Amino acid sequence: MQSRRAFTLIEILIAVMLTGMLMTFALAPVAVTVRRVVETQEEYSDLSALSRTMNFIARDLSSAMRMAPNVIMVVDHEAMGGNDDDALLIMSTSPTAQGLSCGTLVYKVEEGGMMHNNIIPGLYRWMFPGKIPNGINVNTLNGEDGQLVLPGVNLFSVEVPQGSHEDERKKEYSGQLPAGLYIKIGRKKKDPFGLPTIGQEKDKLDELESVIVFP
Repeated sequence: MQSRRAFTLIEILIAVMLTGMLMTFALAPVAVTVRRVVETQEEYSDLSALSRTMNFIARDLSSAMRMAPNVIMVVDHEAMGGNDDDALLIMSTSPTAQGLSCGTLVYKVEEGGMMHNNIIPGLYRWMFPGKIPNGINVNTLNGEDGQLVLPGVNLFSVEVPQGSHEDERKKEYSGQLPAGLYIKIGRKKKDPFGLPTIGQEKDKLDELESVIVFP
């Protein structure tokens, strides 16, 4: 009767290594596909969030009190990072949906910081029933008193068209309802691996610009 030879440790290790290599080659295309799907979903989600925020602002603008002497106010401001950090003030009837009197709505970016580490950075919305835009100092606004509309926003630009040429835009405005508004929202891109991307800007943004026209 012949005796059966057992596998040596080296043979077992070689077999395991070869199996691992084959599994790696087989699963590599799947891993790439899954990663692309996840990245696409994240990008779509971010752009969808910016779009929903823009629609939210447009809804408040559609409720602007057109007959008021001071309906829209745009305050030009640039944040420390160089991004636009404007403030949009709207005399609106939107507060009446909550049983409050007509008043001013304010949209502005809050960045938080060392003095306000409990504030989530992002675009905020404040409501001031019974007040007109000129009676509000946007520099004293606190995120704790506002409503977080979208976290992660660090660019909010509002411009008022002037004349017939598209490039003629005004950064500061206060008065009656203009012909329209150029609004841009920017949000930092998410790095799924937490690492800087070589050859790209560190603070690259997802941006969405809309032109809101008043009939």
